[in-house]
Amino acid sequence: MEQLAINGGEKTIQRPIGKTWPIWDEREEKALLEALHSGIWWRGGYREDGKGSKVAAFEEAFAGYQDARYAVAVTNGTTALECALKSAGVEAGDEVIVPALTFVASATAIVLVNAIPVFVDIDPTTFNVDPDALEAAITGRTKAAIVVHNGGYPADMDRIDAIAKKHSITVIEDAAHAHGSEWRGKRVGALCHLGTFSFQMGKTLTCGEGGIIVTNDSELAEKAFSFHHIGRMPGRPFYEFHRVASNLRMTEWQGAILLAQLSRLDEQIETRERNYRYLAQGLREIDGVDPIDQDERVTRWSFYYWNLRYDAEGFDGVSRDVFLEAVRAEGAPIGVGAHGRPIYQNPLFQAASFGRTGCPIKCPLYGKQVDFREVFCPQAEHVFADVALSIPQRAFWATEKTWT
Repeated sequence: MEQLAINGGEKTIQRPIGKTWPIWDEREEKALLEALHSGIWWRGGYREDGKGSKVAAFEEAFAGYQDARYAVAVTNGTTALECALKSAGVEAGDEVIVPALTFVASATAIVLVNAIPVFVDIDPTTFNVDPDALEAAITGRTKAAIVVHNGGYPADMDRIDAIAKKHSITVIEDAAHAHGSEWRGKRVGALCHLGTFSFQMGKTLTCGEGGIIVTNDSELAEKAFSFHHIGRMPGRPFYEFHRVASNLRMTEWQGAILLAQLSRLDEQIETRERNYRYLAQGLREIDGVDPIDQDERVTRWSFYYWNLRYDAEGFDGVSRDVFLEAVRAEGAPIGVGAHGRPIYQNPLFQAASFGRTGCPIKCPLYGKQVDFREVFCPQAEHVFADVALSIPQRAFWATEKTWT
């Protein structure tokens, strides 16, 4: 114990693990210069079919990459969720189910379209939504469910799709962490109705900020296009508007960078997969550290951060937070990948900070009493406080020698 860095010893890892992020080269430079010299810096400057547009080219490429027929690129991952919810017909008085342990935007996007987030518990073995909890939360007001692929590990889409069909609800896959992940050999995002992705700075596919909606449904694709384009409709006059909608369009600069980033994504995923398997093999020899056992239906795991579990009994009762402090002192890049406490524990929901009128929570169209202080998701709280460990994706850019 006295040799541990936390107790004054020399730290074990003396050099950075992985690489700095993001990674770029002359491909991004070339694409950005092409956008610059075009003189058309927004997609609206191109023909309706998007020919010549970097954004349109990226939409087509990314849709194909994710096994989807359609894609609509937007400003960021949060607005992608909002746009998807509106496309699904979510309105005031509707309920949308969301896992309790994920980034806050998965829930605030619901509030921003005037609907009610209904928090449900997670599966402690994967940190994804518990399908049983999801189904138990469905009411006559449930319009949709947001299913997060936490850390890029696909949720149980077999169960979720069956539940959605049984109860006639729309599923929106929040795949902000899961670019390239696969369930039964098919990429996530368009496995049910709609999927959303983020291209924020730290994501495995990034342009600094950005997002996209994917779907295989032509009607949902048309709605998403309209909701991201100030209510315009394909094939109609430019100054004719059909829906109340925002301008969520992605710029040509972002589209240019994303096209270049996409060209190396498969190679990056393969490197991370090779390294996480190597690391998992070694960690399984340590009592108290438990990598997720990959379901055979998860045929590709592309992750934003790599989730694993901590068991205090394997370390004589040492708490997870003390363990984290000790491992960080040794120079290892490790954290808690849950994006903070369960969402409903945030001051926003505890204090019901929904403005002067309290809408949408107090909306008369909903007509029910909601007190988020009464929400309790035991697995989500336990995983966040005692179990969750994660390693960021950029750390898996190492060679195998770096882990030894």
